[in-house]
Amino acid sequence: MLSIHYYKENEDEFTKREIEPYQLANGPEGWYVASYDRRREDIRHFRLDRIKEAEVTGEPFEQRPEVAEIAAIEGGWLSGENVPAADVARVWVSPERARWAREEHTVTEELADDAVLIEVPYGSTDWLLREILKGAGELVVLEPEQAREAIARELAQDAGATPVKAA
Repeated sequence: MLSIHYYKENEDEFTKREIEPYQLANGPEGWYVASYDRRREDIRHFRLDRIKEAEVTGEPFEQRPEVAEIAAIEGGWLSGENVPAADVARVWVSPERARWAREEHTVTEELADDAVLIEVPYGSTDWLLREILKGAGELVVLEPEQAREAIARELAQDAGATPVKAA
């Protein structure tokens, strides 16, 4: 196990994480460690240049085969590889965020109000959910329906409401 102090750029703060490290990978923005984050109970990729401190806790952990497999698949984006078994989501992006979406994704349609439709390859619905939530209401999954409904359920659960099936 590793205990790390990790800088969360979007919140401008350091957080302490207990992680099970699985893989180091070099990506377009630097080196990452693919890990299982115990607090979040999910796979996370931490940029090494945002880790202020790392300490080996001495606590052993049993490798989770499913985590190692998913970390390797999701890690494909780091090297620019296509992710095997990836699905592609069709996502609406607001005019305010469209500029950045054009730089990072394939634009499939330019809309009259300067919004865009993009394709987002994803290996898991959990990963897609995290990416959509980063958009703070400026990204909407249109297709596939299963991903759209999973995201609607998660958002409704967080808000304490009953999800409404998409039309």
